[in-house]
Amino acid sequence: MSTPQYARLPERFTADDFARISFDVVALTDRLFAGEDWAKLVAAHIYLDHILMETLRDRIVDIDIYLKGGHKTFSDKLALCQAHRLVDADLAATLRAINTARNQFAHRLDFNVTDELKVKLFKQFSPARVEADVLGDEGFANFLLTVVMLLEFERIYQFKIQALEGEARLLREKVFDAVAELYSTRMLED
Repeated sequence: MSTPQYARLPERFTADDFARISFDVVALTDRLFAGEDWAKLVAAHIYLDHILMETLRDRIVDIDIYLKGGHKTFSDKLALCQAHRLVDADLAATLRAINTARNQFAHRLDFNVTDELKVKLFKQFSPARVEADVLGDEGFANFLLTVVMLLEFERIYQFKIQALEGEARLLREKVFDAVAELYSTRMLED
């Protein structure tokens, strides 16, 4: 049986990668494991919005020109991240579901996160997992923490991709130079 992707995560991220985290993880954890479920959902949404903004700032030159052009919704930022292939489509679907759920609270006096909503969000994220994982003690907080950290690690992983692309460009240039030199040497010999 193959090892799940998330089980290999610590091997893929270095101390430098963890230093790139754009927020206080302890504060996030404190917020997600305290209070009512609606507050956890709102807090997670705020962190997700922050990460989308950081992702855009990290990867798109002069993004502030776009951002200063008026209020940009969570959906706007997510769509732009997706258009630039900065957020995986499956994760984006979960982010949209969380955004929709959070928006429901912005327009209602009823702030109750039902078990049905928890399961719906959780199944959007991880269809194969059992419902008890999100419904158990701290299950909803763990789910939200996982989504927030996954989005943050996707943002951080873009730095690794950028570095690898730079290495690939350098290697292509060296190979081209070596082939050109080999070709010119052979031309001189003939």
